[in-house]
Amino acid sequence: MDGDDQIQVRRARIEEIRPLAAEYKHEQEAELGHPADPPLPQGGVFWIASDVDGTPLGYAAGSLRPTGCTIGPVFARRRARRRGVGEALLTTIQTWALDTRVPVVEISVAVGNEEGRRFLESLGYEPRRVLMSLTPTASEPVAAPSEGE
Repeated sequence: MDGDDQIQVRRARIEEIRPLAAEYKHEQEAELGHPADPPLPQGGVFWIASDVDGTPLGYAAGSLRPTGCTIGPVFARRRARRRGVGEALLTTIQTWALDTRVPVVEISVAVGNEEGRRFLESLGYEPRRVLMSLTPTASEPVAAPSEGE
C-alpha cells in the first residue's frame, strides 16, 4: 500500500466491525495486562477502512450526542499502521459531519500519547477540555469534601 488513495472508507454495520473490535480489545488487554473496556459504543455509528481488495484495515466508532459526534476508538491493524488508515477514517468522518451538519466532532487521546495528539492536531483537532478520571479502590476511600466546598 503506497498511500491513502488505496484505502477505501465507508459507513459500516456493527456486524462488520465486530472482528476488528475483538482484535482491538485483544491488543488493549495484552498491552494493559487486564481486561479492557468494551471497544464499541452503544448506539454508535461505524466506519470501516479497507484496501482495494476489500481486506479490512481498521475502523472508527462514534456516538451521536446532542452536541455532536464523539469518536472512539479509532483502530488500525498492526500491518496497516503508518499507512494512512487513521487519516482516511478521520477525514471521511469530518466530511460526513460537514455533510450531515454535525456541529462538532470530538475524539480523546490518552494523556501520555504525544504522537496521537500531534496526529489529531495535524488534522485540525484542538484541545477543548481535559477529562479527569479516578478509579476508586476499596483500600483507598474517597475523601469527603470539607465544609465550604
